[in-house]
Amino acid sequence: MGKYDQSRKWLLTINNPIEHEMSHDEIKRVLNGIKNIEYWCLCDEVGIQDHTLHTHVFIYRPSPIKFTYLKENFPSAHIDYCRGTCLQNRDYVRKEGKYAGSSKEDTNLRDTFEEYGSCPEEKQGHRTDLDTLYSFIKDGMSDVEIMEADPSYIKHLDKIDKVRQSIKAEQYKNIFRDMTVEYWYGVTGSGKTRSVLERYGYENVYRVSDYTHPFDSYKCQDILVLDEFRSDLKIGLMLNLLDGYPLDLPCRYNNKVACFTKVYIISNVGLDAQYSNIQREQKDTWLAFCRRIQCVKFFNEDGLKKYGTPHDFLYGFNEVNKDDFVPFN
Repeated sequence: MGKYDQSRKWLLTINNPIEHEMSHDEIKRVLNGIKNIEYWCLCDEVGIQDHTLHTHVFIYRPSPIKFTYLKENFPSAHIDYCRGTCLQNRDYVRKEGKYAGSSKEDTNLRDTFEEYGSCPEEKQGHRTDLDTLYSFIKDGMSDVEIMEADPSYIKHLDKIDKVRQSIKAEQYKNIFRDMTVEYWYGVTGSGKTRSVLERYGYENVYRVSDYTHPFDSYKCQDILVLDEFRSDLKIGLMLNLLDGYPLDLPCRYNNKVACFTKVYIISNVGLDAQYSNIQREQKDTWLAFCRRIQCVKFFNEDGLKKYGTPHDFLYGFNEVNKDDFVPFN
């Protein structure tokens, strides 16, 4: 996949399109299935050295398109992230502009060119480094990906997170996040935390293990792990974290907007050992906490899991294995 997992602009190269059943009609059928696409163009070429027929496809959408989505729909394509303007990419596909007169111009089969929509006019000739940086942030690139694309952006590193938070705040200020919340508990070393990290990818998970300032380093990850949890957050904050309404996360310097939709509460103790005082003194609050959890999973020493809802865990029956001790026959 390379360095970029999503972008507003992509360039596809499909070698031997007929062999892969990627005629223009089929390509257009797939493109028409991409929601809110604003512009695309395509054209055939013949390779200079090996004379391989291939099709270039440039795609632009105002909101980012995930690499994985394109790869699923164009499995035979080589997919590149685009840095230039839409017009520059159109010129590349048509071999016009600065590409006119080059050796590649003769390889272009101009009569095969097709396009949809109007090519967006960007600030060509007036585009600044900050314009480019803003587009990188808006495309969802991480700090490291931005610095790899252009190391000169290191000097703006202190501003990048503020801009990212402003974009996310605008995006999430009026929407409800459909939440998935699970409570996992069991013996140490049974793979609870690692299971989440490896399932979603380490870079996509925000793991809290120090509850003094838990969200200072949060960077808009979709997955939140509350690790080694033992009633470490005030119940009011906990309820807000799990309910999906727009939320500012408390931080020492600048609050962060909550973007996560999946929360894993991981502990060595069962759910019934959390918030003991709340269970005794504020039953309605305790029940509100339990209602936010869709699933409880138990990890035993063999790595096996037992599943159930909070109600099943707290008030239901536990499965008994044949080797378990029971006080009756």
